[in-house]
Amino acid sequence: MKKLLGIVVLGLLCCNLTLAKTIQLDQGVKIKIPNDYEYLQFNQYEFMRGNLEGMEISKSEIDEIIDQMQLYLGMNGTETSTIIGQRGYKKSYGDFTNHLLSGNDPESWSGFRKFSQKCGNKKTEKSMMKCMIDFFKMDPIIQIDVANGTNEDLKELALALEEANIGDAEDFESFNETTEKVKNTFNDMYQNEIEIKIAKVKNKLWGIEILGEDIMMGFTAKRIGYMFFQNEHVFVIQGFCMSKKTCKNIKDLNDKILEPYLSMKLINEKTSEINDDSELVKKIKDINDLYKSGVLTKEEFEKAKKKLLD
Repeated sequence: MKKLLGIVVLGLLCCNLTLAKTIQLDQGVKIKIPNDYEYLQFNQYEFMRGNLEGMEISKSEIDEIIDQMQLYLGMNGTETSTIIGQRGYKKSYGDFTNHLLSGNDPESWSGFRKFSQKCGNKKTEKSMMKCMIDFFKMDPIIQIDVANGTNEDLKELALALEEANIGDAEDFESFNETTEKVKNTFNDMYQNEIEIKIAKVKNKLWGIEILGEDIMMGFTAKRIGYMFFQNEHVFVIQGFCMSKKTCKNIKDLNDKILEPYLSMKLINEKTSEINDDSELVKKIKDINDLYKSGVLTKEEFEKAKKKLLD
């Protein structure tokens, strides 16, 4: 049980337990924290390494996985991962994580007795995992990562999606037909399967859709998310769900979190398409609504308005 507890929290090196409606991430990416949800933040590099170590993957394999992530996604080791969970998630998960990060033994955590009473009598690893997920309110979980580096291949892909968003949409159907599911078997403890395709998010913005499954200790989680580009830097949001109820709503949850980002992208990319005064008035009203809702700061509102008027 101590081992399983460790897997859940490994790698959380700098938790930030704060509440917010709209928060800003690296590269100016803005996201919304929905009602009844809260978030934790931590060093992405250490989080990934710690979790892979917890799944008993060899050091050489971990180094290779991290090197590939940095090479293909433009990560440079300075990134912050943001994890969003249901209200109560940071009190249980966050408190326990801070307890471990202080060098304490899991069994001396104030909530360990309660956890042990609820989950300690489970007969299988799968039933233990399910109990832990319920106890720590980890269904669903949303993970967000923004790269602080980039490369020429990513810049080229970012340009193709940007051109598609302003009206020069390519036929992405042929690309999607050639994509295949990628299966990874790290060991008997952890496997995953991922498929990507280019799609329009909420019929508004082209991005890369991510679909897959993660299997850990016999327990299956669905993975649903998107990859976008912010100033040629990769921006990834991935939702993980474990039950039919949460999986049914996971795409809507992703969309709610993305509202500020999608709104800003659409403002920036549609400004040049204004054809008459009535459309200009509508656009100004749209950004005014974003300002009133707190998505835009006063400075951002004034800049967006000036851009429209110019």
